[in-house]
This record gives sequence, C-alpha cells and structure tokens, in this order.
Amino acid sequence: MAKGATLLCDFHSHLYDEPNYAEALAEAAQNLGFDKICISGGEARFGMGSNEELLIQADEYPDLFVPFAFVRLGFDGAAEVEEIGGMGFRGLRVWAPPAPYDAEEFYPVYEAAEALEMPILFHTGFLPVTPLDRALDVRSHRMRPVYLDTLARRFPGLKIVGHGLGGPWYEEAGETLRHHKNVFFDLSGSALRRKGAQFFRASLGFENGTVVGEGGDERVWSRILFGSAVRCEEIAAVERDYERLFRSLALPDGVVDDIMGGTAARILGLSEEA
Repeated sequence: MAKGATLLCDFHSHLYDEPNYAEALAEAAQNLGFDKICISGGEARFGMGSNEELLIQADEYPDLFVPFAFVRLGFDGAAEVEEIGGMGFRGLRVWAPPAPYDAEEFYPVYEAAEALEMPILFHTGFLPVTPLDRALDVRSHRMRPVYLDTLARRFPGLKIVGHGLGGPWYEEAGETLRHHKNVFFDLSGSALRRKGAQFFRASLGFENGTVVGEGGDERVWSRILFGSAVRCEEIAAVERDYERLFRSLALPDGVVDDIMGGTAARILGLSEEA
C-alpha cells in the first residue's frame, strides 16, 4: 500500500521467542512502511515471548513497537493490570479463558483496563491445537464474539478488539460490531483467504454501512483494524489480501485510512499523522 500521511499500524502482531525475531519483525514492518506494530507475547506452548521480553524489545524499537501484555484471565486480577499499566504496556491480550469472556470473575481485569484506558485484544474463535489443551481445558466456545456484547454493555469506556471477525461465528461478530461503538475487530486469520468480497459485503456492508445504535452515520468499516497475526515474513501477503478486499468493495479512501491505522491511532491515543 502506498505510504501517505496517515499512520500505518498493524494492531495484531506476535513476538515469538526466537533469536533475532524482533529484529526481523522490525525490518519487515519498516520495509512495508508501517509506523506502529502492536506486539504481544503469551504462552510458551505457542512459541511466544514473555511480557518481560516484550518490554525489552519495545525499548529497543520505541518508535515502532507498541507492547500489549498477555493477561491470564482467572489468574490475574486488577492488581496485576495496574502493575502492567505502570510498566509501559499500552494494552492487554487475552485468550483461552477458564470460563466465557463475560464471566463476572473476570470483571476486575476489565474494570482496571477501562480505568487505565488500556484496550484489550481478545482472541475470538478457535485457537491452534497444542498437546496441553486437555490439561488446560481449552474450549473454543468460551471465546465466541457474542460474549464481547456483554462486556461492551457493562464497560462502555473499554476499547474491545476481537480477532479475525470472530470466525467461525462471523454473524455474532458483525452484530456485536454494529451495536457497540467501543467494539472493533481485525480480519486476521483465514477469513480473508477463504471468504470472498461478497461475504464481507453481506456481513459488514460496503461504502455506507452504518452502526445500528446511536450515531448511525459512522461507517462499520471504520471500526475494522488491520491486523496480521502472522509471522513477519507473511505480513506482506496479508496486506495484499486487505488491499484486494478494499478494491473489490470500493471502500472510500478515508475508510481505508481508518482501517490501516487511523482507528488504531485513536484507540491508542497516537497521532494519526505519520
């Protein structure tokens, strides 16, 4: 995508626990013209780096990397979120909860994030299978996007970002997106490859798709974020997938700018100008 004045941001990128991976990610992002990359780590079973490593790499690339801390729902609480907020993290990342995302036992985490104005990136849909899934009692239905509807109603000041348009529960994701101005989704995962433009037109509308609730002049597409969620060498291919979709739907330039970084800048409190 041609680099213009608008900030370009990948809102969903992983930091893998591999030698020199951060350097490779930074090089790939800079070669593609991205101004910001939101990086998150997580659990060793997925090969991801720790929260501590994220901060180290964010310090190495302070103008590029935006660190999101992995939080263990059901184990971490408000105190841990407040500590994370004081360490320099800009957002939180959650997945594989021991109960559905809208379980009240997780509310202290959401309340603390809302108070600190830290967005939360939720994995919605299926997780990759690992040998530890049985021991960890992983259940994909606990990560259905409809649970974000509850959170959006209960925490209207919390910026809620879902992964991959909630696939395979796309309709739930689309309706949640339409009803709540504090809900956003990226299109990472397989949907861009497996689904055609007609699917997205039906799910989200095209040029003049609007939200259902108040402020119906807002385009639904302006709350879709660019997120790659792939290894650094695959980001360019994901960007091309987004570009093909933009052309097929004839999305206005302003909406494309929002998707590619403008909306992320507003969520994170960054300047929208690169």
